[in-house]
Amino acid sequence: MLKIFRQKNVARKVLWVVTGIIVISFGFGFGISRYGAAFDVTRTAGKVYGRSISLKEYQKNYQNVHDQAVMLHGADVERILPMMDLENETWSRIILLKAAEQKGLKAVDGEVIQFVANTPYFQRDGQFDKGLYANIVKNIFRREPRDFEEGLRDQIKIMKLFSPAIKAISFSDEKVRQEYERRNQKMQVNYILISPEAFTQGITATDEDLRRHFDARREDFQEPETMKVMAISLPLDAKASPADKAAVTAKAKELRAQITAGTDAAVAAKQYNATVKETEFFSVNAPSKDIVPSFELLQGLFSAKAGDVLEPAEGADSVQVVKVLEKKPAFVPEFTAIKEKVSVALIKEKAGKIAEEKAAAVLLDVTEKIKGGLDFVAAVRAASFEPKQTAFFGLGEYVAEIGMSEDFTTAAFALNKDTPLSGVVKTSKGPAILSWLATQPADEKKFSEVKKDFTDSLYSEERVHVMNALIKTLREQAQLTSYLGEINAKQKDAIEKMRIKK
Repeated sequence: MLKIFRQKNVARKVLWVVTGIIVISFGFGFGISRYGAAFDVTRTAGKVYGRSISLKEYQKNYQNVHDQAVMLHGADVERILPMMDLENETWSRIILLKAAEQKGLKAVDGEVIQFVANTPYFQRDGQFDKGLYANIVKNIFRREPRDFEEGLRDQIKIMKLFSPAIKAISFSDEKVRQEYERRNQKMQVNYILISPEAFTQGITATDEDLRRHFDARREDFQEPETMKVMAISLPLDAKASPADKAAVTAKAKELRAQITAGTDAAVAAKQYNATVKETEFFSVNAPSKDIVPSFELLQGLFSAKAGDVLEPAEGADSVQVVKVLEKKPAFVPEFTAIKEKVSVALIKEKAGKIAEEKAAAVLLDVTEKIKGGLDFVAAVRAASFEPKQTAFFGLGEYVAEIGMSEDFTTAAFALNKDTPLSGVVKTSKGPAILSWLATQPADEKKFSEVKKDFTDSLYSEERVHVMNALIKTLREQAQLTSYLGEINAKQKDAIEKMRIKK
């Protein structure tokens, strides 16, 4: 135990700052959190590097990952947690710690003290506050100080594991300028799009073809998970001030707490002048019009189970609390029930292949015509196609008719005056052929204004890239085997009660 730290006020300027590298990847689902007395925590949760990891060790690391999420996201953690794959993060943490131990990396008490002293959570007026620290660890993290500090000690070991690769990151001024130019310039191209729909006529498929296609692509025909929810809406004036919005949200939180505690939703809603409506079954991809259009709400619904009451979500004219009433799992319909859908998909696929072959032939023809002196527009018209022209667009931006297409924009940004013609580019609308028309450079004056912030963002991005690459490598080396799925299946009812207390 760090007795000195808790007995003496560390209210001095620290010699160095520990940069908290908290590796959080986003996905969906959650892992095992706490185990009650009915569980044998010596059971094996999985294996890494050929070594068995007990449920107790897994549990400890799961709790530490949760603590880091709280430190990273603060008040937003309730909203963020449903979007995190805590099970996957816990295994990554365990693997990183084993790798750190193999390298002999350690963290002494002084380093833990400095880490805590530099954490804004535990500071008052810029200085470490021992009372505040004790209160937060007890009431927010709900941990004993020793356990909490040991989790930080492990995090420092992980930081040291990442440190050499992170220190090697470097960007010259020219590299920064080039990257800013790449991300902020705009491109305009001429193009032709060869639609597969033009080749569907005459394509046939036998029942045997359809069955074979269905069996090979069953996942393509999966119907998504659907759910029915109760939407409880507290009215919100469209011109409400931030203070008024906060007041309505606070009432929504009270309402949620009552419903979570067991109060009938309809009864609770009357106390807050709220309206209640049950939706029909819907999927996250095609949400009900009766719930507010909130990305965070949809993310929460994806991972919620029947009976869960989600955090309030703000809409244009209401703050809404949503309770999940029922869920139907995703499923693949029987072949006979979707035979026509399979037929459409197979014909579309065959037409797409014909379109790609046609595009390749057109590209050869157009290339020869350009060599003969024609420009792109004249060449494609001579090949019986009418060219189209985009507006200026940037990387990752929507392109009219094409939509959001990484392949299209990447191909466009590879073109220039010296290399004006693309190859055949796949898009969701069919194969395309692009020709450079103009490049709109980035604003150099704006670059000068934002250079420092942009450079910082590049370093942040590269740190994440470096850390993810190291994690991927170590996970491959560790040859992780997880038994949690098997344990979850056997202990389903108990596991539902084992989420970390908020």
